[in-house]
Amino acid sequence: MRSQWQAAGRDLVVLGLVGACGVFGGVLSAIGRPELTAIFIGLALAALLMSSRVAIFWFVVLGALVVTGLAQLYLPGTGARYVRYVIPLASLALLLHWVNGQLLARPRDRDDLVPMPVVWALAFAATGIVSIMVNLSSLDVAFLGIRNYFQMGAFFLGVAFLPWDHARLDRVLVRVLVAIALLQLPFAFHQYFYLVPQRIGLSEGIVPVDVVAGTFGATLYGGGANAVLAAFQVIVFALLLALWKNGVISLPTMAVPALLLLAPLAVNQAKVAVLYVPLVFLVLFRRDFIVKPGKFLVAGVGVAGVFAVLMTALMLTHPTGRLNSWQELVDFVVQRQTATIEERGEQYSALSRWTALTFWAEQHATANPVNTLLGHGLGASREQDSGEDPVKTLAERRYPGLNIGYTAVSALLWDTGVVGLVAVLGMFASGFLMAGWVARHHRNRDPLRCSVYEALQAGIAVLALGLAHKDFFIVHIPYQTLTYLLIGYVANAWLQIVRSQGRAHVRWRL
Repeated sequence: MRSQWQAAGRDLVVLGLVGACGVFGGVLSAIGRPELTAIFIGLALAALLMSSRVAIFWFVVLGALVVTGLAQLYLPGTGARYVRYVIPLASLALLLHWVNGQLLARPRDRDDLVPMPVVWALAFAATGIVSIMVNLSSLDVAFLGIRNYFQMGAFFLGVAFLPWDHARLDRVLVRVLVAIALLQLPFAFHQYFYLVPQRIGLSEGIVPVDVVAGTFGATLYGGGANAVLAAFQVIVFALLLALWKNGVISLPTMAVPALLLLAPLAVNQAKVAVLYVPLVFLVLFRRDFIVKPGKFLVAGVGVAGVFAVLMTALMLTHPTGRLNSWQELVDFVVQRQTATIEERGEQYSALSRWTALTFWAEQHATANPVNTLLGHGLGASREQDSGEDPVKTLAERRYPGLNIGYTAVSALLWDTGVVGLVAVLGMFASGFLMAGWVARHHRNRDPLRCSVYEALQAGIAVLALGLAHKDFFIVHIPYQTLTYLLIGYVANAWLQIVRSQGRAHVRWRL
């Protein structure tokens, strides 16, 4: 009887959705707005996939990591905006799958465990909402902040809680991530050889090679997510390195694609890549100096070689002209990031990564402690791009042109204060520890799955470092999707292991 009622309920939901889509589509056709019709078509496609949570999972992943950025660069204007709306809305289907499963499950079968990364994420969301209420932000600014910060939140919860078949999906994930990384190569080469020459001499402040961002988004006459391309390629490099370390693939099978994947990093001036590569090595091999000294040595030499190539490429292709040594490159970066606005000159008349933090500290030394702890409300630090609807945020009213939200760290401090920043860092830290725990669980059971979670742990470290580099975590759909994919996937694997072992609590160790 219960199964009959469940089947009837599902049929009723399906019929309701079909009817609602029919009415809504008819209204849009009558209105005659092509942009709204395009969004509706995208959501209708997502609805067709809703019967399969695996299908909607890959729809969102591929849409966010491939389609969104390509639309921004190659279909500028309205094209990118349509995809920007469709992907977050489509990800709601994953959350609906989990909610539906919870409603239909017996009480004893419902989820009673919440992974710590999700706890920290929910704490951050609560901090953001409280910050809005405390600061009495305008509805426009509040909507802007909520939209930017939480556009992929449903995807995160769906990935974290749905009952995925990890024994199969872990292997598929390896192939898909490697395939997406290889897909970056033709687009990166096209951008370097055809789009970079078009950008030379456009205006001061525009670095031509910033457009070399693969499928992660750029604008022909503006900036680009070249650092996100670097982060993704290094994460997949970590995956190949972990597979080799655990004996799943041979050294040539690892080395050849790894060098190909890192090739765009030698030309796109993503300086942070020279930190990502050794960070990956430290995370993956921090215990293998004694256990696997041979592989530790080979990997160390290889990573040192990659580091040398990247440093040399950055030195020779520097936007201000060729530098003569690595030391000059390091000195230039340090000087540029620590210089005051007056010292930086007209070309860089905004805060740097370091001075954005010191400026926040100066402004809050004698400020209201509530603003120090909880910030000025979601969206307060945002300076909108040209073409967006004008919203007077705190950054635009009081600090125009300073770019106070230059990095995710500085933006979080302005928007959600110290409490919000701690919550986000807690999410990354707990995800990092959890990935290590899951990897150890599989170490003597399945080398491939152990490699996956070791690489995810390294990837979480890379993305955490990216918080101090740019503000992509705040507003960038591909970066948010990659972050929540890695952390949510690890949290879900932890949940399944804990349930299978019948334990409600586990200890994590570095």
